[in-house]
Amino acid sequence: MERLRILMRRESKGDPVDYVRDLASAILEGKLMGEEVLFRDAVSEIYGTLRGELFEGKPSGERREKLIEAYELAVVLRYLVQDGVKTSREILEELVKVLS
Repeated sequence: MERLRILMRRESKGDPVDYVRDLASAILEGKLMGEEVLFRDAVSEIYGTLRGELFEGKPSGERREKLIEAYELAVVLRYLVQDGVKTSREILEELVKVLS
């Protein structure tokens, strides 16, 4: 994770949401795609940072709503990166299996 912070040139003292936005932008710009491990670390960092901000911080109002929406997207992104891309049918089948 430190390698990501160095790459992004962000200090941990900065706004975590800005850090996540910059990290996501770096992924979109292709800066992290060449290294699979670094890409997975970036996705994990996005998920963890948003989770921490939402559940450990005290966001309120519009910021909380944006964090919830961003966290939901990070959950989906993390799932897709960890388990590979699945069709909606495969996800529904897995959901039924888990809930049985």
